[in-house]
Amino acid sequence: MPRTAASEIHAKILGRKLGDTRRALGLTQAEVAERVGVSASYVSAVEAGRRNLTLGQLANIASAMRLGIDISFVHPDGKPVRLDRT
Repeated sequence: MPRTAASEIHAKILGRKLGDTRRALGLTQAEVAERVGVSASYVSAVEAGRRNLTLGQLANIASAMRLGIDISFVHPDGKPVRLDRT
């Protein structure tokens, strides 16, 4: 799928969050890369927002950091969408 302005923005946001999370866990890019089976330059590109990830790739990275994935959607103003489950 081609990159769009929206996907570029989201790739950068996701990459920043991945990098922040990795650092908070005390992991290096090389450690995550080894666990995933990719190069450290790939992890660097993901964190810089230069790669569009599939959900499977994101799940593999999260698993390599011993984490799950929590997905939420927000309105353009940043407010979260509230889901009322009854």
